[in-house]
Amino acid sequence: MSAVKRIIEWARRKIFSTTFLKFGIVGASGVVVNYGVSYACYIAGLSDIISLAIGVETAIISNFIWNDLWTFRGRRALKLHLRIIYFHASRLLGFLATMASHYLFAYILGIPVTISYILAIGVGTLTNFFTSDLFVWPERPLEARVFGS
Repeated sequence: MSAVKRIIEWARRKIFSTTFLKFGIVGASGVVVNYGVSYACYIAGLSDIISLAIGVETAIISNFIWNDLWTFRGRRALKLHLRIIYFHASRLLGFLATMASHYLFAYILGIPVTISYILAIGVGTLTNFFTSDLFVWPERPLEARVFGS
């Protein structure tokens, strides 16, 4: 089997897994946390930008905790501080993937913006999931993957 086919099969197994379902549930809860905290900060008198920043970071921390305790439970090969750093980095990568794919879909391929948003969110979600699965909560430590242990 070619490398591309193996990668596609691996990705298909990952996406159609209970792990991905749990990841999606945690992500949906993050939307609620983000909005709730942002709104609470805003009505408490903070600016909308500061409120949103606090809401985003609160959702990231909430998602990290739930993914660590539930979604990827039993896959804590890395120390806690590294998982937190890698999780934040993966979210930044997911954001960049979302923005880049939206630009590609809407401005290069000419897909309507409203549809492009949905597609771009999907790309960002997959980026977040795969980086979490591979780097934040790897099934095997990197050394084992590289050196075949």
